[in-house]
Amino acid sequence: MGTSTSSRGPGGDSPLVPPWADKDGQGPGPIPPPQRFKEFRKSLGKFVSGGNHSDLRAALGKYAGTATGGNTVGPRRFGSMAHAGGALFDALTGSQDGRETPSLDLTTLNGQDTDLAIDIIIRALLPNDGDDDRIRIAMNEALSECLDGYAEFDFSHITDEMLVQMMLAYVGRCVFGQVVLDSKDAFARAESSAQAETAEADLLALVEAATDKHMRPLLSGNVRMFNRTQIADAQLRAITEVWTEWEAYLHD
Repeated sequence: MGTSTSSRGPGGDSPLVPPWADKDGQGPGPIPPPQRFKEFRKSLGKFVSGGNHSDLRAALGKYAGTATGGNTVGPRRFGSMAHAGGALFDALTGSQDGRETPSLDLTTLNGQDTDLAIDIIIRALLPNDGDDDRIRIAMNEALSECLDGYAEFDFSHITDEMLVQMMLAYVGRCVFGQVVLDSKDAFARAESSAQAETAEADLLALVEAATDKHMRPLLSGNVRMFNRTQIADAQLRAITEVWTEWEAYLHD
């Protein structure tokens, strides 16, 4: 999955919501508790080394409930990612509905190699902030999944279900990427690269199941009626519901 077994990760005294993610203008959130990631990383490391899924659930419960500030604050950390996801959705639906996206003439991409077109879209939409690396990876994964099987790019082939799958993949990858970043050296507890990869795959599967469960219902009906703001709001609402579910793991 391309995730290193050790990430720098934020320090325990870093703000719950960094400035670039504060899209709602509510500020950095309350002062975080000391060593707020400690118990999350400890439980995740235990899962990585032992493979017990109860430890994974405990880790995510601590991540949502303590490390990120709970379901009223934690999802705000994804403000920039959700904003970029709204721009991605708007770009793909706008190409078919006659709307233009600044700096991105999608009509020129039809017939291009799909991988090249994906790269052009990402470069046009990628923000320049502290989350740009995770956004780039999430966009690439989401677009690659959406357009799997198409050697050449053609927006007319994009169906409503493909748009839904793209957004589910995007949100799942954003959440997964942030959890891994915040894990610091938890994955270094693995005894082998294969064990680390298995742990990452299990974490990703759980994240994807949760995001699908909570976001898919928010995209029901005519998905093309959503604008970028509504899609951004839907992402944050889904993440809030995921956080609520994960916090409940603490009471298992």
